[in-house]
Amino acid sequence: MTTVSTPDTAPLTWPAGPGAARDVVRALLRQGTQHVGELALADAVLVTSELVTNAIRHGGGLRGFACRVRPGAVEIAVDDGNDEVPVTRPRTGLLMSGGLGWPSVCRLADEVSVTHLPGGGKRIVAHVPLAA
Repeated sequence: MTTVSTPDTAPLTWPAGPGAARDVVRALLRQGTQHVGELALADAVLVTSELVTNAIRHGGGLRGFACRVRPGAVEIAVDDGNDEVPVTRPRTGLLMSGGLGWPSVCRLADEVSVTHLPGGGKRIVAHVPLAA
């Protein structure tokens, strides 16, 4: 994944994990040219965390990460090594762990796309609104 560094684009990074990816998104949104409310910042950070965690746990590893501020939204892109498109698993009981990340991403983002990559894997791009 390639990205260009501008005031509204995170420099090309390869975060070591979800925490580092969250830090990139926080820093980008706090130093950007758009005002970002605390709720919108929290939503963007949660979506980032879920996408990166899922890439590591279920996607064969994180292969790419980019974050860009667009008018009214932040675009978070995560590449992984698994061709399978995420699905929402039915909840089968109160004690079931996991399974809430993908539904959360889909609820918090106003647009989510999944693209298969040449040579295998996929890119998930989520646009999270930045309304105050």
